[in-house]
This record gives sequence, structure tokens and C-alpha cells, in this order.
Amino acid sequence: MKTRTEIFDTIAAISTPPGEGGIGIVRLSGEDSFRIVDSIFKPLKKLPPASERESFKMYLGYIVKNGKILDEVLVTYMKKPHTYTREDVVEINCHGGAVAVQEVLRAVLEKGARLAEPGEFTKRAFINGRIDLAQAEAVLDIVRAKTSKALQTAVNQLSGKLSCKVREITSRLKDLVVRLEAAIDFAEEEDVPEVELDKISKELREIKSSLEKLIESYDEGRLYRNGVLTTIVGKPNVGKSSLLNSFLKFERAIVTPIPGTTRDVIEEQINLKGIPFILADTAGITETADPIEKEGIKRSRSYLEKSQLTIFILDGSEKLDERDIEIASRIKNQSHIVVINKVDLPLKIDEKDIKSILGLDSAFVKISAKTGEGLKHLEEKMVEMVQSGKAMGDNQILVTNARHYAILKRAKDEIENAINSVNENKEAELISFDVRSAMDTLGEITGEITNADILNEIFSQFCIGK
Repeated sequence: MKTRTEIFDTIAAISTPPGEGGIGIVRLSGEDSFRIVDSIFKPLKKLPPASERESFKMYLGYIVKNGKILDEVLVTYMKKPHTYTREDVVEINCHGGAVAVQEVLRAVLEKGARLAEPGEFTKRAFINGRIDLAQAEAVLDIVRAKTSKALQTAVNQLSGKLSCKVREITSRLKDLVVRLEAAIDFAEEEDVPEVELDKISKELREIKSSLEKLIESYDEGRLYRNGVLTTIVGKPNVGKSSLLNSFLKFERAIVTPIPGTTRDVIEEQINLKGIPFILADTAGITETADPIEKEGIKRSRSYLEKSQLTIFILDGSEKLDERDIEIASRIKNQSHIVVINKVDLPLKIDEKDIKSILGLDSAFVKISAKTGEGLKHLEEKMVEMVQSGKAMGDNQILVTNARHYAILKRAKDEIENAINSVNENKEAELISFDVRSAMDTLGEITGEITNADILNEIFSQFCIGK
């Protein structure tokens, strides 16, 4: 548990990624930010006193330590409460590169700032009421967004769309609680209306429906946030690595005519219509005495078990063999696409044989990884498989966070308990208890109901400086 001093002292961190770049930024937040920077910043023109200084204006000058210039910088002073953290904030724009920003950060820390913990700037924005907990989590999703769709979803959440919907539902629940508890507390009063259970039941069912829509959106939302683990499997030398290279449009995996070239799983990511697919090129599944190849096959099977979408590659220029049939039996209950490769060669494979194992409704795509024929159709089929024909509108609220999903499910269960209590004509106190429980549960999404452990878990996932 942090002390009050630790929560409200002045923090500092580098807010730009490591490595060479045009700019490196050292950020400070806290009541001593201006004083600390003023003690090491020598502007080219004299600065007005901090109280009269223009906020969000850049000042050119030098960071000086022990009479030595560390870097030429641009300094921006930002006065509370109109800042990211709602505290006084200063950003020092240094030249990019590891040494300059590290030296400037060291000078700041020596003057009394504390090195920020991961996510501490955003945590202060939450603690100081600038954003709620769902919005704070959206900041991390924006940083980690892999596609434009993932970014759009995260920006929607940061703008408060999910929070507004949750608060709308919470407000309706609160109104129900007030009506139920008024009937309990003032049962003897003549001017207090009786609880109309039919109306209560109707409103609870409407609220349950709203929660169900949010819960159902998670299947789509998590695709944009986390990506789809897509495992490319098949026996050796059917073109798995060639397909990976075709997807990526560069030679990522080594391709040779020798079976067993791929010994380990290779992961890469592609973006198809806003959905991130994490492609896993696996070792060919076969019987072998080679201990290294055995380990690669073991890893292939491990990936296959956790795969969300499987691309099963067959060599179209050969007839099915026992290895193909063994792999087919493993994937028949998984979401899969059967890819018949090498259509640039005379086809010998019989689709009927594979359909007899996998079923008539399996998706089949014919391609040539060598020439690129059929690749576009395969990409379209992959999107269709995971999207099930759904398209995300610009303003649609999608639940992308597993924490939010679990909370919504708990709240829905509590609403169902309340509906059952109403249907069974139970006491108003019991109905009110379930409704209030749902209301408090939903408060965990926005952080109105939370604890230190949850906050620490969430903000520890952030980078230092955000």
C-alpha cells in the first residue's frame, strides 16, 4: 500500500520508446514539476514566474547539470487541472537517442522527482477523476492496437462509450433500488405507491437484454484486441512455410524441397480487414526418430490444441496418405479451412476422401503458394470464418476486455436472480438485494467499486511513462 506522500509526490519517466529517433520526451507530473525543471532548465529567453507562465507553450533552452549542457531542448509547462493527470505536468523534448533522454531523466530525478511506476501517469488520471477505469484500460489498448479496427474500438472506449452505456444501465438499476427500498422503508405511509412487480419485472428483462448485447459483442471485440491464433498445419513438405511467406510477402521461413526443414514454430502477424491474425507456421507432423524434429512436432501439436483457426494444408499433387488422415482426425472438431496447395501442378488428390473425414460442410480453398493463385480467396475465407458475416459499425460498442466480460456476466446472473425473485413473489428486500448487487458489480467496470489489487494488476501492464 502506498503512503499519501508516494501517491502525490512528483514522478518522472521517459515517455518515448527506446532507441534512436527525432525526439525523446521526459515527462513529469506532480506539484513540484515546475520547480524541478526550472532548477535545471536554462531558457534562451527569461521565463515569467510559474504562476504567470503560459500553459501549453514551448520554451527553447538547455538542460544544464553542474554547469554542463546536457542537451538543447523544448520544454512545455502544463498547469493543472487541464492536463492528462490533472496535476502540473512538464514535458522535456530532448533529441532522440538513448543517452540524451537518460541523462535528462537522471538530472530530473536528482532534483527530487521519483521514477514513475508502470502506468502511474494514467493511474493518476484515474485517481484524480479525469478518466474512469474502463477508459484507463482503453489507453493501454490504444498503445497495443495491432490494426485500425482495434484502434477504433479502443478510441471508442476511451471516449467513454462503454462507460456511458454501463452508467445508463446502472442508473436504471439505481432507480429500481430506490423504488423497492421506498416501499420497504415507508410501507405504513399512505402516499407511498406500492411496488408494481409487473413493471419491475419488465424493466429487469430490458436491462438483462442490454447486458446480453454487450456480452455477445465480446466474441467479436476480442478478435480486434487480441488477434486470432491461426495455426498452419500439415505433413512435411506440403507448402506450409511457402504459404506463410505468401501471406507476409517476404521470405520469413526457409523453404527447401527437403521434408522437415521447419523444426520450430514461427509466429508472424497479418492484418486482414482490420482483424489481426497471428500466423503460426508449424513443423510437419509425421513419425520421426530425429529428436529435434520430434520436439518441433510436439510443439506443432501443442499449437494445434490452442488454435482458434486451423489452416490444414494438403499437397494437391499427391493422394491422401495416413499422415494427412491423422491430422484431419485431429482438427475435425476445430474451426478449420482445408487448403489444397500446388494447384499449379496436376491434381491427384480426391476431395471426397478428405470430406468423408472432415464432413461436407468443411471450407475448401485451392491455392498455389508458389504463384499466389487463390491466396486472396483464402484470406477472404479466413475473415469470413472468424467474423461470421458480422461487420463492425463505427459507433458500435464492443466489449474487448476479459475483465469487463466477466463482470457483465456476473451482473447478468444477478439480474436473473432478481427476475426469479419477482416471478416467485418474494419479499421486496430480496429483490432489492439482487438489483443492488448487479449495480455494484457493474461499478467494477468504471472503477466506482474497486480495490488496490485490481488497480495494481491493471496498471502494472502499462509501460513506464504512460
